[in-house]
Amino acid sequence: MSIPSQKVSNSNKLIYQRLKQALELNLRRQIFIAACDDLCLRDCLAARLEAELTATATGEIFRSPIAIPRFVSLQLNLADPNPWGAIAAWLTENPPPQNSRSYSPLPGFQILGAEHLTRHSAAVQWSFLSHLRDIETHLQVWESTLLLWVSRPWLSSIEQSAPEFWHWRTGVFEFEGEPTPSPRHWDFGERQELGEEFLSSLSPVTNSPLVTPNSPSPTSNSESIELADLTLPTPAPELTTYNRAAEAENVQQLQTLQYIELLQENQCSSESLALAYQSLGNFYRDRIQAGDASWQNLTIAIGAIEQVIQYLQIDRHQHQNQPPTPKCALLIDEFKNHLIEYIQESNHLLPISDLCNDLGTLYWMLSRLQPSYTETNDTEEPTTLDPVFCLLRSIGLYRQGLNKKDGSLTLQTRARLNKNLGIALADLARYQDKTENLQQAVTAYQQALLDIDSRTEPQQYAAAQNNLATAYWSLAQDGQPIVYLKSAIAAYSQALTCYNPSTEPLNYAGVQNNIGTACWNLAQHQPEEILLVRAIAAYREALKYRTRELVPAAAAATQNNLGTAYWHLANNFQQQRARTESLQQAILAYETALDIASQLDRTQLTFDTLAARSNLGLAHYQLATDPDFAANKAAQTQHLEAALHHQLQVCATWEQHLQDKELTYGDKLNLQPDDANSQAIDGRQTALSYIVKTIRAFYSECGLPGQNLALSKVPGDLLPEILRRL
Repeated sequence: MSIPSQKVSNSNKLIYQRLKQALELNLRRQIFIAACDDLCLRDCLAARLEAELTATATGEIFRSPIAIPRFVSLQLNLADPNPWGAIAAWLTENPPPQNSRSYSPLPGFQILGAEHLTRHSAAVQWSFLSHLRDIETHLQVWESTLLLWVSRPWLSSIEQSAPEFWHWRTGVFEFEGEPTPSPRHWDFGERQELGEEFLSSLSPVTNSPLVTPNSPSPTSNSESIELADLTLPTPAPELTTYNRAAEAENVQQLQTLQYIELLQENQCSSESLALAYQSLGNFYRDRIQAGDASWQNLTIAIGAIEQVIQYLQIDRHQHQNQPPTPKCALLIDEFKNHLIEYIQESNHLLPISDLCNDLGTLYWMLSRLQPSYTETNDTEEPTTLDPVFCLLRSIGLYRQGLNKKDGSLTLQTRARLNKNLGIALADLARYQDKTENLQQAVTAYQQALLDIDSRTEPQQYAAAQNNLATAYWSLAQDGQPIVYLKSAIAAYSQALTCYNPSTEPLNYAGVQNNIGTACWNLAQHQPEEILLVRAIAAYREALKYRTRELVPAAAAATQNNLGTAYWHLANNFQQQRARTESLQQAILAYETALDIASQLDRTQLTFDTLAARSNLGLAHYQLATDPDFAANKAAQTQHLEAALHHQLQVCATWEQHLQDKELTYGDKLNLQPDDANSQAIDGRQTALSYIVKTIRAFYSECGLPGQNLALSKVPGDLLPEILRRL
């Protein structure tokens, strides 16, 4: 394809540069559409793309030493306008080389000639659109970048008639030009005029998780759960976050890719290539640490660090004292200056143990990432989106780093590896071999704590103790609860010593909440009043800092926990007067929890509001039937009315759930126990039982007028069931 020579407008130059830089990244499953009505201009742009992408190949991350086409132009077969078939035919004729040492990416493809479809029958045009609509079938095996050139009318037709293809587009580039092509030729002028701007918005949209790789503790998130979340793995200290302007970051990224290309072409040392790939990996780690933990950034960072380790292993088996050629030496010096200029970090390679830690952390983050699209996999081989595969890979890398005996494993790195190993094992326990993996996690945390000084590294020490306690708590749910819960309380108490409530109020409050929950849980297996008293004290201390203004969801959860602890204390240990006071405190805590919860979205809550409301009704019922209230009929009636009100609300909520499922009354009676709606059936029946019990208490304490008062508050549709039970 020859390259014409006339001037191209500045706006088209800018659009071209953005398209070229997006293609240079050569990421998998990129679908670009370029619209251009001027066919002469289109041919010029397409020819320039093929020439420049083939010549520079700066978008490759894993370059094969065997020369293969980097960008291929294909003409659409108008007799069978199937772009996927054209690409498959080309790949059949030009199979990618097999190279065990490094990965050779498939070339990118640009499809031309779609504008000629307007001169063919409607059947041919619909055939083309049908092939585009079939994109999801081909995406299962599609690994390349696709650029489809169309005219503006066809761009509109694709959007309207091939929505499946339009949905998967990565970016659309519209060039200026008259619909009727003129006989003139086009020229880009000097390539330096094209500029360095990169269109970052063309990156595939993915869902970023709400985590960053440097969270110091599990309770730093304001939306803490009842027991602490696991602390996130931390990267090696050299990998710090840099606040760079977007333009400077894009220049750094592209220049690093160019240096990698030049170093490979000139067969420079494995060490220099490893340093270049480490710089590329650090670039994407900076993005990830800044909050953009997308699938794309994670997989590129993983690939870059894997290349670092691979080149270091190659270098270990080669002659390391062989001097570089003058050209290689110059390139290496320029690249090191490039590192100092853009990222201001030491231009030396990290030890293998630190690289294993960083790579393991990236795989761990990938295990927690929910993909933004459904990826089907018909084979039995695991994919990088399989959390179990990612966790096993992460665990293997952490253990590989711990097994290094080359003197590079410092105490700090060993502590980090062991702590991160424990986190990955605890995550793996959610999928398989729960007890075994949790026990291994406990061992890893204990090993990490041996290398952490609580005086010099209080944050790291507290995080490890907190994670250890959480692992013990999880083990207690499946066996030996007394032993494991006591160990959890001890570990939480150790973590608490490292948090100052004046400087870290939420971390301090989170651990106090966890101590309260562990003490309450232990009291269910080892009934002792002192455990519930300690739980109540811990919850109250947590609520000094978990306020509804600062962290409403966490405050509501702790208030609910406090109400439950008071309710159990009143019903199991206390004498009459103290029991009444505890029930009143339980009512106050439950009401506060429900009041806060009513102002939040349900997805923000970490406790069951229906259970809390049912418990609130029971507490009112118990106070009303308490002998101390017998002489105060007004207070007694007030508590009975409150009990009935809350149980009716619970019953109505379950009833609404069943109606939403469109279940008839007969369905409710005949529902099998293992049906998905059995919880709603059981909840409704329990609420009805409490309603009947409360109405009987009205009659017992207030006579027939009391019963009539209660029945007047019952909805008419419930009266037949209530009366039958009475």
